[in-house]
Amino acid sequence: MWCCCATEEQDKQFDVGDDGSRRPPMVEVQKTFADDDEAEGAAVFTASLSRNHGLLGLSVDRSDTNCVVIRDVTGGAAGAWNQLMPHKEIRTYDQVLEVNGELVNGDDIARKLEADAQEIVLKFRRPEERKVVLEKPGRLGIDVNYRKTSVKPWIASISPGLVADWNKENPDIAALPHDRITAVNEVAGNIDTILEKLRSPDKRLVLTVMHYEAY
Repeated sequence: MWCCCATEEQDKQFDVGDDGSRRPPMVEVQKTFADDDEAEGAAVFTASLSRNHGLLGLSVDRSDTNCVVIRDVTGGAAGAWNQLMPHKEIRTYDQVLEVNGELVNGDDIARKLEADAQEIVLKFRRPEERKVVLEKPGRLGIDVNYRKTSVKPWIASISPGLVADWNKENPDIAALPHDRITAVNEVAGNIDTILEKLRSPDKRLVLTVMHYEAY
């Protein structure tokens, strides 16, 4: 069943799944960060961006107001930071947690990034990449939200289905609301491509998900 109804500026949402019996999914997980803040790819890290470099050079996806993520690094201060600090490189999908010591959300991050300060200190969280292999029949049981400007769609809610079954059996590596779906069956592409793959009749779906811990 599908449900999709929204204007260009609104969140778009649909339910992913099909009717029928369901079997517990198989799961594969791959982590993409280290536990030590000083280690390469640290899970939580800070970056200090100087306005001496002109533009900040960050494109931010705030379509999910409770989980703001980086869309792209476009040069400027962020590009200079990445060259000088490759072990704390700012990457696409990194979650923005704080700006100058203040928590941020999609409603206020633009204002805080535009603050009249010579130095902008940002705290980021690196997401954890998870590959979840689901075997049909059965419905996925997830609602997916996105906007035209979203870097990728995200999980809005979870209902009974394959993903909920997997979460119950694997609570330590659950796929949760706000996680971004970046590829299906190794096909990344744009949002429309991902949604089409989620609707596909394939008996086996491999979801690549960027998971964000609560902060």
